[in-house]
Amino acid sequence: MRLRSLAVLLCAPLALACQQPHVCTAACEQGLVSSAPEAHAREGETTPPLELEARPAQALAAPAKQALDSVAALAAFDQAWQEIHDSHFDPTFNGVDWDALKLELRPKAEQAKTRDELRAVIGEMLARLGQSHFAVIPSDALPAMAGAHDESGGLGFDVRLRDGRLFVVSLEADGAAAAAGVQSGWSVRRIGDFDVEAALVKAQAAASLGARQLAFRLWAVAHGSINGPVGGHAAVSFLDGEDHPVELTLERKKRNVTAHEFGPTLPTFYLEFASSIVERAGKKIGTLRFSNWFLPVVKPIDDAMETFRQLDGVVLDLRGNTGGAAAMTMRVAGHFFAESKALGVMSTRDSKLNILAFPRTVNAAGEMVTPFAGPLAIVVDETTGSASEVFAGGMQALGRARVFGETSAGAVLPAVTTVLSNGDTLLHALGDFETSTGVRLEGRGVVPDVVVPLERARLLAGHDAPLEAALDWIANPNPNH
Repeated sequence: MRLRSLAVLLCAPLALACQQPHVCTAACEQGLVSSAPEAHAREGETTPPLELEARPAQALAAPAKQALDSVAALAAFDQAWQEIHDSHFDPTFNGVDWDALKLELRPKAEQAKTRDELRAVIGEMLARLGQSHFAVIPSDALPAMAGAHDESGGLGFDVRLRDGRLFVVSLEADGAAAAAGVQSGWSVRRIGDFDVEAALVKAQAAASLGARQLAFRLWAVAHGSINGPVGGHAAVSFLDGEDHPVELTLERKKRNVTAHEFGPTLPTFYLEFASSIVERAGKKIGTLRFSNWFLPVVKPIDDAMETFRQLDGVVLDLRGNTGGAAAMTMRVAGHFFAESKALGVMSTRDSKLNILAFPRTVNAAGEMVTPFAGPLAIVVDETTGSASEVFAGGMQALGRARVFGETSAGAVLPAVTTVLSNGDTLLHALGDFETSTGVRLEGRGVVPDVVVPLERARLLAGHDAPLEAALDWIANPNPNH
């Protein structure tokens, strides 16, 4: 009962955070995700609900082969099993016989000789649930550990998996890839030690993955290879637009990111943010893109919305945004409503909680303002997860936004983290989410109103088809466009 009672208490501030106009501080983020005053979590402590997608492979890879005795292995396994037994929002455990699963896997845990082997057993237990937001985060992937993955530098490109190939979908103008002549639509074969074909075969063999899950997993692994310490080099093998091989050695340049440590039980997040005003068919349209919903992006979003207030429309690009703190979605949604609206409902085993948008009627200068009433387009794909799905699905269900692109990740369960006795962190879901129209997004994802598939020919021609479709919808006043 301790964990369930704690979870309800820590969920409660979710409905209260960011209701009144004010300058957001760390208290807002903490109001959702932590009520404990300690700076560091201890064994058995639980951090409160997050909307979080899986971290890239470097952060979640089992890094060490430390020896482990059977007593320590069983203690960590039993703790992980018990935490989920006590807190899972579904008493039927998604149809899994949880007691029988313990009897099946506990002997394997007892036989584990290293932390890696134990992580594999616990990972198998979590995988049986068939749900998002269940993972083991190795202790040396956490911020305070020397093994934590530094992602402050990058090679300057992003990728997506389509038709069994990993394509370049965007380039940073001042990045190493663009300077070397890489173009959107090129196919990536290898980045350093990451062999795309071998990783694809391994991922397909390791689990029964749908197309979206597989695409997300390969993107996450690639993301961890593209990014790393500033000044590092990687040998990258491409196929150009005519499928001719191109071999390059690229240097990681400093990324325009903010390193955000969201407590000691999660890896560091490297937050991206970009905004612009573009003209299309005589209309001025604001665009926003950011990688996660955390405190450091609040002021940039508020500042951007202040400049967008008189524009003809806004496009929010949530591709690559894997989630974050759900309280931030309520704040951002408030920029688009003149009255309070419910994006949806989060349900735990013991409670239900409305995810509310509260109108932003006062700006940072203390002036009265009117929330933006113009058209809002949201762009999503399989790398759009969790809190981003809560926002996109909630705004879509309310009829406030039109969604473009491809179906999102379908990984929407609110989760907490618990430090296990072996020092690793258990990420585990304790709630479910439904939109205001009763649509459950876990597994389903946010289905776009306008499906715009990623096509290599258009990438090679320099087009971002989903973003362009969103801009065209705002620029064209025809409601049937």
